[in-house]
Amino acid sequence: MDLEQTLTWSRWAGRIGSFLCLLLFLIIIDALVSRFREPPNLFSGLPGDRLAVSGPLREKTEQVRELSYRTNSPDIQLELKATQTGYWLGGYLWNGSLSISPRTPPGEYLLTVQQKNSPAEKSSSLFQIRVYKNLKELRRNSKSYLVRALGLEAWPVGLGLLLLIAFTFGLVYFLSHKAEILLADQGKAEVYRVRKGETDCEISFGLGRKQGILAGSNLILINDQGKPLGSIIAGKVFDNHSTAVVDPGLKVRPGFIISRP
Repeated sequence: MDLEQTLTWSRWAGRIGSFLCLLLFLIIIDALVSRFREPPNLFSGLPGDRLAVSGPLREKTEQVRELSYRTNSPDIQLELKATQTGYWLGGYLWNGSLSISPRTPPGEYLLTVQQKNSPAEKSSSLFQIRVYKNLKELRRNSKSYLVRALGLEAWPVGLGLLLLIAFTFGLVYFLSHKAEILLADQGKAEVYRVRKGETDCEISFGLGRKQGILAGSNLILINDQGKPLGSIIAGKVFDNHSTAVVDPGLKVRPGFIISRP
């Protein structure tokens, strides 16, 4: 792969990575919005489902054996597994596994969780179980656009996108490093930082003393179409990079090329 191909692939990988980041942001927003639109005491599922569920407790409860539950259908069963403190808002939570029998008719059912030997009106928490007849109905009633449109859950998709983003920007780093090596072989380097002031513009690029650059060296500035824009003079010079002050009218951007004459 030559220099031009490497730079082209690097730019496209960067654009794809940016697009994936935007997509991930939209998916997270969709997941959060749907979470807040869904009542916290509502659990939805299909006949035969086994759901991981949790809910708030009105009183401090340290042992799960202190809790009991009731439902208005023998087809709805809850296995209480543990109690814990809420992560974000404090308070106390129970978590468990909700089983919906395969013979459960579609409809709405009630579930209460309470402390044993306590008055129901004082310590019980009421939950609604909504059972749909098929997956299509379940998705159609979801508050998530992603679920309704594509039948995909936000968090697994988000995790997959996150891994893809990491790979994409890793590829950008690899290609950028390869481009630096190819450019250095030709006595060139990319402008990687542009600082615009009121009267001037300072640029930084990857040529330094190790590449034979000295303070006051004349260099050529080339735009991203390969057109020379004029000469510049190296200012501060370090081992592997340098800075220079250029006319703001040149409208320099990261990705422009600095070349030795």
